[in-house]
Amino acid sequence: MKEVDARGRSCPEPLIMTRKGLTGIGLNEKMRVLIDNETSKINVERFLKDNGMEVTFTEKDGVFELTVIKSKEDMTSTKVEEYCVLPTERIGNYSFVFKTSRVADDELGEILTAGFFGTIGELDLLPRKIILYHKGIDLALDDSPVVNNLKDLEAMGVEVVLCGTCVDHYEVKERVAAGKISNAYDILTALAEADHLVYP
Repeated sequence: MKEVDARGRSCPEPLIMTRKGLTGIGLNEKMRVLIDNETSKINVERFLKDNGMEVTFTEKDGVFELTVIKSKEDMTSTKVEEYCVLPTERIGNYSFVFKTSRVADDELGEILTAGFFGTIGELDLLPRKIILYHKGIDLALDDSPVVNNLKDLEAMGVEVVLCGTCVDHYEVKERVAAGKISNAYDILTALAEADHLVYP
């Protein structure tokens, strides 16, 4: 049985780890989740039940052991941020801005981009927004290698913003899988209000 050890993790990490764990097992298979925080246990249990999963739990020495049977294959549309809101003190007043879909236009650029997005969530102070415009919007499309990273960052309270004009120009609205489509005014306001802007 696959095991997800979320002990010592604060919300929303147990939720994110649980969702990731479920994507790695087959339909009707079981998974065990270990949590040592009652609030996180309640959030994870509610998340699983709302997605039609059968879940039971036991508790020993302050550790909750949840056993879940995967009964749903596609959970990509589930937003874990609905079950746990990150304390605002971990959100900084700075933003990342992406004009392109990778850090550099070569094979190394792809590796750097994947590593970059995989690391943002580990920062002590998360960005308030990730702004995507021009070809940067490709990062949030359904075939992007970092789209799940963006979803996880959204769950942590980071706002992912896409240029609506760019989405329309490239005719990819139906393929947007993370973030929200915005307009020039809102994007310019976000740029103006940020203490710092980072262009990777």
